[in-house]
Amino acid sequence: MAQVTEEESLFVQSDTESVKEVEEEPLYEELTVLRSQFNEIQKENKELSDKLSKMKIEYLRSLTSNTDSAASKVRRGMAFQIDDCKFHLKAMTRPDYQPLVDNKRIIEKLQERITLMNMELITEREHNEKIIKDIKDHLKETEEKRQREKKQKIGKEMFGIILFCKHLVTGELINSFLEVHKDELLPSVLDKAYELMELAPHISIERCRLVKYDYSSEVMHQSFDLDEFQHQTIGQIMSVAGYYGLFLETCKENETFKKYNDGGINLEVSVVDLSTVEVVPAVPVRGEEGWTVEELKQHIGEVFNINSSCMRLVWDEYNYINNVTSVRDVSNVGGNLKEVLYGGKRASPFNFKQV
Repeated sequence: MAQVTEEESLFVQSDTESVKEVEEEPLYEELTVLRSQFNEIQKENKELSDKLSKMKIEYLRSLTSNTDSAASKVRRGMAFQIDDCKFHLKAMTRPDYQPLVDNKRIIEKLQERITLMNMELITEREHNEKIIKDIKDHLKETEEKRQREKKQKIGKEMFGIILFCKHLVTGELINSFLEVHKDELLPSVLDKAYELMELAPHISIERCRLVKYDYSSEVMHQSFDLDEFQHQTIGQIMSVAGYYGLFLETCKENETFKKYNDGGINLEVSVVDLSTVEVVPAVPVRGEEGWTVEELKQHIGEVFNINSSCMRLVWDEYNYINNVTSVRDVSNVGGNLKEVLYGGKRASPFNFKQV
């Protein structure tokens, strides 16, 4: 490869720059010519625009001066309409504008009617509320009266009975208040008495029965076994309460209840040993009015385990009213106990008999 000297390189560069200068000179001249032509065209356009503006102004002036032209008529009509609208708008803002006055009067009348209607509605509502309150009060009073009458009726038909029972552990006599309807059957009353005395589960209800109990003398009066009285009501059984309550009697397993008949005689029997003059504490013994004295002696012998043939009955009677005590020997008296003790009359609750 030939080596280019520094002088040759400088010569080539100088020639290139000369060529560029020769090429740029015609382009500059052409650009100058084009710029001059553009300025002339722009000047002509401005002159045309000014001329058109003048022509437009002259045309508008000619329309104004020519009152018979269609455009002038349209302009006048529009001006009249605008003035009319302005007049009406101005009039509507005045206080004495008649339609406005009429509307205000109508509004005032409507407001008065609304006020009157509101007052009428308030009065009507208060009246209705009073009627509703009166109806509610009447219904409440009627219901309370009905409940009182119902309660009074039920109260008259209810039996309040003192219920007695022996405590299962201590054996002490306890009592409670049993309230039942007079038409309740004996089995239902027994269930309530059993529940009231809380005998379950210690004693089954099959080992319980109710007995009419004379709580003033603390003696049994009449037993009510279910097989005999199950279809009777407590009102029929306890028709005359008097000094009687109910005793919830219990028995041991495989033990049979002793029957207490209505009209039985309750006695307190004390055994006296004549050899030692020792008196055994009195034991309650129940007899029947139809028994003879001999039958009573046999029953007492069974209770105290003594021979009835070696027995003498001495009657000790205390009258609470007269505060008098009388003693008599009835060992060989004939007749039944009702005749012997009461002369054929019913027993008196004020007489205390002791054998």
